[in-house]
Amino acid sequence: MKTFLASIFLSLSFFITSQNQSDKALIEVTLNNYIDGFYQGDTTKLKAALKPRLNKFGYLKNKESGEYKYYQALPYKKALALAQRLKDEGKLRTETKMRGVKVLEIGKHIASARVTGTWGLDYLLLSKDNGKWMIEQVIWEGPFLEEYKQENETTTYYLIRHAEKDRTDKTNRNPHLTEKGLKRAENWANVLKAVKFDAVYSTDYNRTKETALPTVKANNLDLKIYDPRNMNMKEFMKNTKGKTVLIVGHSNTTPMFANGLLGNKKYKMMDDNNNGGLYIVTITKGNVSSMVLQVN
Repeated sequence: MKTFLASIFLSLSFFITSQNQSDKALIEVTLNNYIDGFYQGDTTKLKAALKPRLNKFGYLKNKESGEYKYYQALPYKKALALAQRLKDEGKLRTETKMRGVKVLEIGKHIASARVTGTWGLDYLLLSKDNGKWMIEQVIWEGPFLEEYKQENETTTYYLIRHAEKDRTDKTNRNPHLTEKGLKRAENWANVLKAVKFDAVYSTDYNRTKETALPTVKANNLDLKIYDPRNMNMKEFMKNTKGKTVLIVGHSNTTPMFANGLLGNKKYKMMDDNNNGGLYIVTITKGNVSSMVLQVN
């Protein structure tokens, strides 16, 4: 009976975790639409992010006195007008350094989040209607403070194993993916489409590079090659600090890499039939957390 109940609990826990991850991805899309709405003067994306009953206001720092004072409210129509004006005046940005989204908490119908942009720091409340998360309220302070970004920046690593490889020739140490493997590689790009990667790493094998390629293309990046047998983990983490990174490896190197990021031997080698494990390691203010999801 205990074993049965434990099984039910684990299944339920996985369902809730997967559901939260799905909601998290949808919220991140909304948050990025919110940023792009102002950065690119894109009213279409802004309409997709904001509720018409939006309530937004902020506090602006006076350059001379250093004091923060209440700044005017920006309701829905004024927000759209501002985005349009930025576009008309050619004040558009492709800014990536002063850009960040962080989902703070997810309820059944509401959620909270944090956004950093060139204008400053925003805290947002969102609600979910008909499966879509949209922004209800925003309170912000500005201008953007670089020291805040450095203190609060989050580093996120996504680690996966290569997709199904061709096993017909057991003497071939560098096989390509099978048809099923190629489809899984495309599916990884779809599953991770809401994630804006700063870099994608792969070992120097056909099967790992082919697994990484669809996500590389989706993010307009160059594929970076790494050797898991010759890794300086401290240097790697220093070079990727504050970034979102995908790392493609093997059944032994993927959990080993995750352990290196965590600083302890938490995960064991993956089963040889498991090509759908997704390890997520997050580092914020020196606090490290991790989770593993199974993606079919």
